[in-house]
Amino acid sequence: MMEKGYKGVFSKMGEGLLERFIEDMLKELEQKPDDPELLFKLGVAYNRAGKVSEARAVYKKLREIDPQRAKELLDIIYST
Repeated sequence: MMEKGYKGVFSKMGEGLLERFIEDMLKELEQKPDDPELLFKLGVAYNRAGKVSEARAVYKKLREIDPQRAKELLDIIYST
């Protein structure tokens, strides 16, 4: 039986994939800095990675571009 709070190989793999996803989103945003879908995905990824301040920064930028997607991101940030 696994102890509570166990982080096995799959959790570590998931963390690595999430960090790679964030890097990929940042590269794509260099080409399309105002793309609301890319910003939304980046904000969600930051939030899942526990980088809430970065997610909030993305929210602030997204709010200027697409208020509806920004609201969705804010709901995700504050629901976790």
